[in-house]
Amino acid sequence: MSYKSKWKLILDEKRFRDKSHTIESDGRNTFENDYGRLISSAPIRRLQDKTQVFPLEQSDYIRTRLTHSLEVSYLASSIGQSIENYLLKKKELDFDLKGNLSSLLRVAGLVHDLGNPPFGHFGEEAIKKFFSNYFSENQTTLSKLEKADFKNFDGNVQTFRILSKLYYFGDEFGYNLNYSSLASIIKYPSNSVDGNKKPTTEIAKKKFGYFVTETATYKKINDYLKLGNRRHPVVYLLESADDIAYSAADIEDGVKLGIIGVKDIEEIFSKKLDKNKKDVLENLEYLKSMYSKAPNVDTSLIIQKFRIFTQKIMLEAIVKCFEENYDDIMQGKLEDEIIDISDAKDIRKAYKTLQFKVFDEKSILKKEIAGWEAIYGLLDIFVKASKSDSFQANGNNLEARLYKIISSSHRKVYEDIENYSNPEYKKLQLIVDFISGMTDTYAIRLFQELKGIKI
Repeated sequence: MSYKSKWKLILDEKRFRDKSHTIESDGRNTFENDYGRLISSAPIRRLQDKTQVFPLEQSDYIRTRLTHSLEVSYLASSIGQSIENYLLKKKELDFDLKGNLSSLLRVAGLVHDLGNPPFGHFGEEAIKKFFSNYFSENQTTLSKLEKADFKNFDGNVQTFRILSKLYYFGDEFGYNLNYSSLASIIKYPSNSVDGNKKPTTEIAKKKFGYFVTETATYKKINDYLKLGNRRHPVVYLLESADDIAYSAADIEDGVKLGIIGVKDIEEIFSKKLDKNKKDVLENLEYLKSMYSKAPNVDTSLIIQKFRIFTQKIMLEAIVKCFEENYDDIMQGKLEDEIIDISDAKDIRKAYKTLQFKVFDEKSILKKEIAGWEAIYGLLDIFVKASKSDSFQANGNNLEARLYKIISSSHRKVYEDIENYSNPEYKKLQLIVDFISGMTDTYAIRLFQELKGIKI
C-alpha cells in the first residue's frame, strides 16, 4: 500500500456503526465530529480535578489534567497542520482530506490522559501494587494474562476502554469514535503479557495497549487500518505534543509556586544544552534584562515567554524529524520517541532534569502519599466485598451497599454491556473502572467516609 493510500485509509470515515444523522449544513470533518462528542462528556469534565503534577492544589493558576489536555490538543493540532503542508507538497495527501490530520490530533490530545486515575502516575502505582499483593496472597480464577492487566494497570490502556466501551451513551459502542481516533491513543499495541518487556528495543512492547476485554475491538481497528500491530503514525506526533506541553509547563507551574526559580533554570540549561545552548541562553538573558526589574511584573512572565520560545524550537524540530524519519513512522517501525532523536532533544533533557527537582518537593510527596493511601484503601474495601455473592444491587448487607455506591453508569456497562466470560475478572474491572475514574477530591472524600474518618 502506498503512503498516500494509507493516509486516505486512516483519515477517512470509519466507525463501529454508522454515525447519527447530522444537519445538512454540518461542515465538520469526521474528527471534528468526534471532538464534539467528547468535549461535553463527563469523563472530560472530571479531568479538571485530576492531578497533572500538583495534587489538590488550591491555586487556580496551576495546571490540572484538563488544562494540560487542552494545551496538548492545541499543540498536536498545530503539528498536524505543519505535517499536512509537508504531505500536500509531496502529493502524499489528497486535498479533500486537508484538515483531517490536524483535527485527528486535536481529538487525540484532548483524550490522551482520560484514563489516568486520581493522583496521576502515583495513582497508577497504587493500583499496580495493590493487585500484585492481592494475587500473591489470594487464590483466583484469573489467567496469567488477566492478572497482568491489573498488575500492569496503565492510564493509557484505561483511556482506550473508556473511549471504546466504558462511557455508556445508549449502546455498546460508547462514543462510537472514528477508528483512527481510537488508534491514536494506543501507544503500545500489545497485550499485557506480550508487552511490558523491560528492557526492550521494540517501542510497541515497552508497555501495553489494551485489556483482554478490548482485544476484539483492538483487532478490528488494527486489521481495518492495516497497522500490522504497530503504532498508528499519529501516535508519534501525539507523544511529541505531550512531551512539549508537560516538560515546559510543569516548570512554569513550579516557578509560580516558588519551588524553583530563574537561577535554577539557567543553571540546569547551561549544563544540559549543547545544540541549542547559545540561542536558548541568550533568550533567557534577554528576558531577564527586559522584565527582572520592570514594575508590576513578576518572574512568571519571564518563564512564560521562555516556555513559548523553547516550545517553538521543539515544534520545529518535531516536524523536521518527522520528515527525516517518514518511512519508519509510516510503517510504525520507529523505535524512538520523535523528541528524543530530534534537534531539540537537549531542551527536553534539560526540562526533564528540572522536573525531578519539582517532583521531589515535600508538599507534593505528602499529598501523593495521601492519594496512594486512599486509592489502595478503596481497592481493599471494594475488592474484599466483591468476593461475596452479595456484591450486587439486590440486598441490604455491607457488600450490597458497597456495590450500590459504584456509579450507575459503570454498573450499566458491567451488567448489560460487558460480556467477558470470567465473572471474577469482570468484578475486579468494574471496581478499577470506578476508582480510576474518580477525581482526586472524590477519592480522598469517599475513602474518609467509608473508613469513618469523616462523615
